[in-house]
Amino acid sequence: MAALPTRPSIPDSLEHASDALDRLIRDARLPPRGRHDLALEALEERAQAIAASIVAPFRGQRAPSAPPVASGTQGNTSWAAW
Repeated sequence: MAALPTRPSIPDSLEHASDALDRLIRDARLPPRGRHDLALEALEERAQAIAASIVAPFRGQRAPSAPPVASGTQGNTSWAAW
């Protein structure tokens, strides 16, 4: 029987997220090129991915502890309330 690959430890996962956050902060400080709203949308997508990667090691394969009570969109922005 083949051994299952081991998951990174929580500190290792958080360190990876920290590196990604550092890169996001660096990129957010750069002057916008082209359309500003597209740059902000790309930065927000990266921020959402980083946030998910911070929470994921604590949850493992479990579903979120509580679904959002409400969610919606306003223009290019989405929101959720728990």
